[in-house]
Amino acid sequence: MNGHRFARHMIRPLGIAAAATASLHASAAEQGQGTLDVLTLYALQPAVASAPPSSSDSALIAPAASDAAKPAALPSAPPAEASAPPTESSAPTTLQAATSTTPRFGTKDSWRVNLEGEWMTDFQDANDVQARIGVAWFFVENAELALYGSGGYVSQPGQDAGTYGMDLEVRWHFLARETWSLFGSIGCGVMGSTSSVPSDGSEFNFTPSIGAGATIEVAENTRLYISARWDHISNAQTYADNPGRDNLGVWLGLSFGM
Repeated sequence: MNGHRFARHMIRPLGIAAAATASLHASAAEQGQGTLDVLTLYALQPAVASAPPSSSDSALIAPAASDAAKPAALPSAPPAEASAPPTESSAPTTLQAATSTTPRFGTKDSWRVNLEGEWMTDFQDANDVQARIGVAWFFVENAELALYGSGGYVSQPGQDAGTYGMDLEVRWHFLARETWSLFGSIGCGVMGSTSSVPSDGSEFNFTPSIGAGATIEVAENTRLYISARWDHISNAQTYADNPGRDNLGVWLGLSFGM
């Protein structure tokens, strides 16, 4: 490789010198000086030999070190694919999962909390108001069993009385729709009072009842109850006197799903 470079360095200057000599001879001949002598050629040789090689020869002889040092270009990694958007079916699945946690009204084995207020009258001279709170269990589809604690006040001839008691009631929603229902009810309870009810009766009575009503959805998982019922007050002959009393009552309530 060194010999090849040396030959290339020597051949090119000699060729340039020969061409220059021929040119000088031609010029001298035209001027009548004749051929150049050896000393003249020797004087011209350093100038010819010192001519730098062309850039193309330098590139062939010694390639730039910077080019050899450059590493081969690596293929660029493909861009990461964007995460796939959620499929359309995921939204309904999420919605179904959220809705499934709230049982439909009337579903078997569902539970509810009921708050109710009632006004009753015998259409003569006695009036009874009471409030009830209880829990209801749908033991079969659209049929509920409700247990209540109650407290109230009786205005009557003689001495008025405060009342307290418990009621057990069954309601069958015989016409059940998505946002409303119609039902019939039957129940019985026990009632204590601070004085005799009626005033010539006893301080402990049984309270059977029968009624009908409707429910209307007023908010998510919340129902408004409206009902009318017949209610009887009697001590069932557990005391010497059992005058009894029949009332007609109207009550309103709210039922909340659990």
